[in-house]
Amino acid sequence: MIGQGSFSLTYAATQGKWRLPVAVKEFFPQGCLRQGTTVQPGSPWDQTSFQRGLESFLREGNTLERFYHPGVVRVLGQFSANGTAYLVEELLQGVTLGQGLQRAGQMSLNRMLDLAAQVGQAMLLVHAAGLIHSDLKPDNLFLTHHGRYVILDFGTAGAHRDQASQREVSPGYSPPEQYERVALTPAADVYALAATMVHLAEGAPPPDARARLQGQPLPGLETLSERLRTAVLKALDLNPAQRTQSMRAFLESLGLDVSPKASLAQLPTFEALNRKAAHSGGVNALSLDTRTSRLYSAGRDGCWCCWSWPQLELLHSQKAHESPVHCLALSPDGGYLVSGAQDGSIRLWSAQGGGGHALVESGSAVNGLAFHPRQGLVAACFLNGQCALLGPSFSQPLGWLAHQGSANGLAINGDGDILATAGDDKSVHLWSLPEAVYQGSLLGHSARIQAIDFMHGGAGILTSCADMTVRAWELEGKSEMRCLRGHKAMVWSALACDNLILTASADRSLRAFGLDGGRLLLQVEAHEQWVRCLAYDQSSGLVVSGGGDGKLALWRIPPGTC
Repeated sequence: MIGQGSFSLTYAATQGKWRLPVAVKEFFPQGCLRQGTTVQPGSPWDQTSFQRGLESFLREGNTLERFYHPGVVRVLGQFSANGTAYLVEELLQGVTLGQGLQRAGQMSLNRMLDLAAQVGQAMLLVHAAGLIHSDLKPDNLFLTHHGRYVILDFGTAGAHRDQASQREVSPGYSPPEQYERVALTPAADVYALAATMVHLAEGAPPPDARARLQGQPLPGLETLSERLRTAVLKALDLNPAQRTQSMRAFLESLGLDVSPKASLAQLPTFEALNRKAAHSGGVNALSLDTRTSRLYSAGRDGCWCCWSWPQLELLHSQKAHESPVHCLALSPDGGYLVSGAQDGSIRLWSAQGGGGHALVESGSAVNGLAFHPRQGLVAACFLNGQCALLGPSFSQPLGWLAHQGSANGLAINGDGDILATAGDDKSVHLWSLPEAVYQGSLLGHSARIQAIDFMHGGAGILTSCADMTVRAWELEGKSEMRCLRGHKAMVWSALACDNLILTASADRSLRAFGLDGGRLLLQVEAHEQWVRCLAYDQSSGLVVSGGGDGKLALWRIPPGTC
C-alpha cells in the first residue's frame, strides 16, 4: 500500500507476464471493514450508500479512462473483486506537492504560474466532462521526476460531492459551499486552486473558509504582482456567485494560455539529426540491419535504396517494380531482401543489389511481407484478403483467405511458429506455421488495423489502427494490455523498444509512449505529409522515419525518456 484517502486505498502492483508497474486503487471508504478479503460497509456507510458510492467510483473511472491529458492521472482499466472495485492507474514517480513544500519551502513565482497553468489546463478537461474534483490541494497534486503536475484522487471525493455526510473537506482549500448540502460547480475547484497558490506564495494555506466567514482576513499576498493578487482574491471570494466562475476565466486573469496546444507544448521532443530526400511520392517501407550498418528503404517510385547507417549516405538504388513498392523485408542473415508492389509482384533480391528473382509476377496489391526466421519461407498478405507462404518447400504458393476485406499487415514471431495477420475487418488472426492453421483472434479495434508487430520476445503483439490508437496485446491470454491514444489520424506503424512504443501517423507526427503507464512521452511533427514507416536502433537510441514527403528523417531519443 502506498496511499490512503477518505474513500480509497492505493497499492503498487505489477500487471501481466510483462510485470508492468501500475498503481491499483481500491474503493475502501473510511469506516468500512474487511472480513477476510471482502470489504463490508461500516459506519457511516450502509449497504445502500456503499453500493451507490461503488457505482459512482466505477462510473468516474470509466470517464477518466477516456481522458488523455498530461495533468490527469492515467486510468488504464478497472475490475471488481472482494465485494468492491479497483481502478488500475499509471504508477507515478516523484512526490506530491505537499511533500515538496515540506522539503523545499515556498515556490518561485514562475514555478507557481507553471503549476497553475498545468493544473488549470487539466481541470478544463475535467470540467468539460461534467466532473468536479472538489479536493484540489498540494497533497493531491503530484510532481513527477520530469516536472509534470498530475491531479490525483478523481474517483473519490468528486464521486460523493452530493453526500454531505461523507463529503471530503480540506480546511483552507475548500470553499464555504463545500461544507453545506449544495451542488458544487467549477467555481469550487477555482477556489481550491487559488488557495493552493496562496500556500505556494505564503508558505501556508489561507484561513479556513468558515473562519473567514467569521471575519478572519486573508494574508496580504505582497509577494504577488497587483494583477496576480487581484486574480487570486477574486477566485477566493466567499460568495460563489461573486467568485471567478470558470477555470478558463481564472487562467486568463492570471495571464496564462488557455489554448489546447498549451498543454501539449510542454512535452519534450525528439532531437532532429538529419534529413535526406529518398523516394519521390513517399517512403512506404524501411528495414534496418545494424549488423552491416545498412538501412533499406522503398517507395512510390518503384525503387528500393540502400543507405549507410546512421550517416544516411546513399550506397545504391535499385529499380524494383513498375508500380509503387508497398513493403520490404530483410532476411534473418541480412543477405536478401524481398519487395512487394501495388501491381501484385513480389521479388527476391541480394541485399547488395543486382538482378531480382520473381516470386510472384502479378496479382492483388501486396501489403505486407515477412521472412521466416529459419525455414527460408516468405509470408505475404494482399489487398484481396488473401495470405500466402512462398518458398522452395512449396511447389506453388500456399494461399488462404485470411481476412474479409484487405489484409494489411503481418508478422512472424521469433520462434517461427506463429504468423499474425491484420486487416480491414478490425481483427488480428493468429496462424500456426508452417501449415497456416487458425489459432484464434484478437478483437477490440473499432476500425481497420493497418500494421502489426511482435514485441517482448514474441510474448506480445502491437497493432496500429485507423481508429487512431495503438494497442499492446499479451499473446498467451489474447488480452489487451494497453491502448495508446493521442494521434489525430490513422496510425500507420508502431515499434516496441522495451518500455517505449514508437508510432508513426497520418497526422505527420512521430510519437513515443511509455508502455507501463500508456503515457505520451515525446512528440514531433516529423514530415510535411503522413509518416508511414519507422526503424529503430536500440544501441544508439536513433530512430529513422519515412514520410509522404519522400524523405528520410533521423532522430535521437533524449536520454532518460524511459
